[in-house]
Amino acid sequence: MGLTAITGVLSRYFIVGFFMPAYVALVGLWLSASRGFIPNTFARHSETTQLLILGGVALVVALLLSGLSYPLTRTAEGYPLLGLRRWPVLRLVPRTAIALQGRARRRLEVIRNDTRRPDAERARAYAQLDKLFPCDPNRLLPTRLGNAMRAYEGHSNVRWGLDGVTIWPRIAALLSAEESDLLTDAEIDLRVFLNGAFAVAGVGACLIVDKVVHDPNGPRAWPLYVIPFIVAYLLYRASIGAAVRRGAVVRASIDLHRFDLYAKLGIRDPTSLSDERTLSVALCQFLLYGRPPLADDLWRGQSEAPQPDIGDEAPGNERDPRPWVAVLKEWIRR
Repeated sequence: MGLTAITGVLSRYFIVGFFMPAYVALVGLWLSASRGFIPNTFARHSETTQLLILGGVALVVALLLSGLSYPLTRTAEGYPLLGLRRWPVLRLVPRTAIALQGRARRRLEVIRNDTRRPDAERARAYAQLDKLFPCDPNRLLPTRLGNAMRAYEGHSNVRWGLDGVTIWPRIAALLSAEESDLLTDAEIDLRVFLNGAFAVAGVGACLIVDKVVHDPNGPRAWPLYVIPFIVAYLLYRASIGAAVRRGAVVRASIDLHRFDLYAKLGIRDPTSLSDERTLSVALCQFLLYGRPPLADDLWRGQSEAPQPDIGDEAPGNERDPRPWVAVLKEWIRR
C-alpha cells in the first residue's frame, strides 16, 4: 500500500504536471526576490543546497496543487464569477464576461452561416464553434477555458443523449492501456499550463509584497512587476488549447466505448439513433437519481441458443465435426 502511494506521487503525471511548474516558479521567485524577502536561515546555505531545499518546498506545493486541482480548475473555468450574480453591483462582472464570450461565439456563427465565404473558412469556423463553445448559448461560462471544457462535456449529450459528466468516470474505467496513456498525456499538458499559471501568479503576488515591504530597485521598477501576471495569462491561454486536446480524447473515448458501457451495465444495444437517445436519457437519469427504474425492454436479454440443423435432431444422429467422417458415412449409406 505504501509503495503504491509513493509510485502514484512520483508518477509522470504528478512530476510533470504539478511538481515542475511549482519548482520552476519557486526558482523564479528565488532569483527575482530581494535579499530581505529571502529568509536568513535559507540564504546562509550554498546555492546547491538552496536548490535542493526549493525542490522539497516545490514537492509540498505540488501536493497542495494536486489536492486543490478541482477547485483551481473550477476557478479557471469561471464558476466563482457566477456566484457574484447574487450581488447588485458585482453581477455586472459575470454578465460582461459572458457577453464577451457570446460575442465571440456569434462572430464564428456569422462566418459559419455566410454562404459567400469559402468552404474552408466556414468549416474552420464550424470546428472552432464545436471545440470552443457549448451548443446552447445559455450555458456559456465567463472564461474561454470554461467554455472549451463545457464544449466537450456536452459532446456526448448532443450526439448520443449521454450526459458527459455522469458517464465519463464509467467510460474511463473501460479504456485500454494505450488509450489511458493518450488521456494522461493530454491531461499533463493541461495541468502544466494551468498549474504554471497559478504558480506564476503566486510568484507575482509575492514579488509585489516584497516591493511594498522592502522596495527593491526603486519606484521606477513597478512596471516590471506586471511581467509575472502577463506570463500567467499567456500560460492560461495555452491551457485552452490543452483543454481542447484533452476534449478530443474524451470525445473519442465516449464515441468508441459507449456500446461497451451498455454491455457492462446490462443494457441492450440500441436499434437506431433515436432509440439510443431514448435509452441514454433513461440510463443517465437512473445513474444520477436511481429513478425512474429502467424499463424491462431496455435490459439485455439472454442470448438465443444455437438452433440444430434440420434432419440432425434425432438422438444419436449428431453431425460429426470432422468433414471427412460425414462424407464416409454418406458413402456407406449409399
